[in-house]
Amino acid sequence: MDFDHPLLRSLLMPLCLAFLATAAIRGAFGASAGPRWASAGLALALLAGALAVVGWQARPGSLVEKLPWVVAAAGLLGLALEALKASLPAQWAAASALWALALAVLGTGGLAAGAASWLVGAAVIAAVLRERADNADAAALLAVAGLGLALVAMLAGSALLFELALGGAAAVAGMALWLWPWTRIGFGPSGRIAAVLSWLALAHGTARLTQAPAGALLLLAAAFAAGVLAAAWPRRTVSAWASALLRALVAALVVAGAVALTLAGGGTGSPASPQEDPYYTPRW
Repeated sequence: MDFDHPLLRSLLMPLCLAFLATAAIRGAFGASAGPRWASAGLALALLAGALAVVGWQARPGSLVEKLPWVVAAAGLLGLALEALKASLPAQWAAASALWALALAVLGTGGLAAGAASWLVGAAVIAAVLRERADNADAAALLAVAGLGLALVAMLAGSALLFELALGGAAAVAGMALWLWPWTRIGFGPSGRIAAVLSWLALAHGTARLTQAPAGALLLLAAAFAAGVLAAAWPRRTVSAWASALLRALVAALVVAGAVALTLAGGGTGSPASPQEDPYYTPRW
């Protein structure tokens, strides 16, 4: 077996690592604190996945070299917010501030573009944080949107961003096995802050480095609004475990539209900045 195969490294490894790291933290912290801190395993899996694909540069130059730093910073912020038992408004404010800093580091191509990216990101962060921590609703949105981003990145010509986004979606799915079909941990800021900021950084990278249509990326961001739409469904007709499925279905419909728009918009081809994506031809 080739353990360096792209799909193995970006699909099976993040999924298993997130599942096992979540289990290890849950067991190490005990029955009382374990469920609260367990989702930090997702942050560890996201960072490990980014390092496996991109590596770690002490002085990152290109956008892709800066992505692991964003994931690491988001993971540390999530841990701090978990330790402080921060309120949801405080979590949103801190995550949005880090998103602004990440945009400054990654580059935006102008003040107007940067402001627009921040607003979209702040809305996505709010959509993820509004979901309850005791079910898989937020994880469903993140996994489906991550898979959609992977498809759009691949169609737009970046195998690198495809692998990173696919690995992120797989890691969320691995952690979500502890949340669905029944809940055994909490999906608090120690995991979800890293997950949502990682997704935003990869979406920003796809916008900056590929020819993916802006409309397709906006549709992917709009997929996170599936939680608002699903919440309008009469509660008495939706069980706890079916709630995540409902959100995943609504988000998948939006993601399908983003993929179709990418295909119709001629977003396929080589990355806009080949030097940012020095990659091999995937062997699948």
